[in-house]
Amino acid sequence: MKQFFEKSFNISLIMGALTVVACMLGMNHFIFIFISLFTGFLGFVLCCLHIVLTQKFNLPQKPGCLMMLSLFLNSVPLFYMMVQIMQHSGGK
Repeated sequence: MKQFFEKSFNISLIMGALTVVACMLGMNHFIFIFISLFTGFLGFVLCCLHIVLTQKFNLPQKPGCLMMLSLFLNSVPLFYMMVQIMQHSGGK
């Protein structure tokens, strides 16, 4: 179980990087936006799961800056969608 906790964070960081790549590709192809939203959601859940379960079982956590990086990378598609919606709605 401890190995899963350690791997869950690494997987969420990798999914964050894939999310950013899919989001950049999504600027030209709409299907990549859905892929980036899906991978971003899964990566965000894995990172939050890592944080909660390591606190529950008193296991050592990753450094805070790496956890924030993972959460930010997995949130990039949401920021992109917010920008797109604001541009198309006239910025109101």
